[in-house]
Amino acid sequence: MLESLSIVVPAYNEAPTIESVVLEALSVGATVATTIEVLVCDDGSTDGTYEVLRRLAGSDPTVRVLHRPANRGVEASLRALYAAVRLEYVFFTSADRQWPMTSLIPLAQAIEAGADLVVGTRCNKAEVYSAYRRIVSSIYEFAVQRLGVPVGDPGSIKLGRTECFRIPVVSRGVFSDGERLVRAARARYRLASCPVEFHPRRSGKALGARPGLVAQAALDVLRTSASLVVGRPRPTPSEPEPDLVHVSSVR
Repeated sequence: MLESLSIVVPAYNEAPTIESVVLEALSVGATVATTIEVLVCDDGSTDGTYEVLRRLAGSDPTVRVLHRPANRGVEASLRALYAAVRLEYVFFTSADRQWPMTSLIPLAQAIEAGADLVVGTRCNKAEVYSAYRRIVSSIYEFAVQRLGVPVGDPGSIKLGRTECFRIPVVSRGVFSDGERLVRAARARYRLASCPVEFHPRRSGKALGARPGLVAQAALDVLRTSASLVVGRPRPTPSEPEPDLVHVSSVR
């Protein structure tokens, strides 16, 4: 088993699924790690997601919540989550139940076999994604592989050492997790992949492939490539977040 594990979940308007996701994370996490925490960032939800999370945090001290009153996007949520984790390993998953929480188990087995960072590869994207989403995903995967990542599907779930998720990046959008894979590979961390199930979203709305975000990702690919040539990557500046509320064990 892993010694300790932080399960991180960005959430925006996921009231129909967020409670089951947190409860399953607690249950499955306990089968792969001795010590666990579930850390969720509510990014300005307007549908009651935050109220559900407050209740869960109030009833279980292993559930921690970050909350913003205004939406800032998934990249800002991930940055806040990775900075706030307290334990040795991080498992990143989504709040929309597209990945079964049990996908954590084979990823943990790959870590125990010697990997530092494992990416879950979605083998059935052609059955779930539209043609547009498949094209965007393929370009994303091609970009990180061209930059030196030996595994595919960088937009999928991941499990790895906490320091891999805290590698400084220059990306300012959704490419940031892909850049972390690039920098982890170049830093000689052992990367691996593992096939995982992937299901259609049953509630909420997918926002990750909006044209504006895709354009931002393209700029980030160029920015990352340039910083690798220069050889002195500069991290994204740590912006003060006075509106970021930390919620834990609310009574």
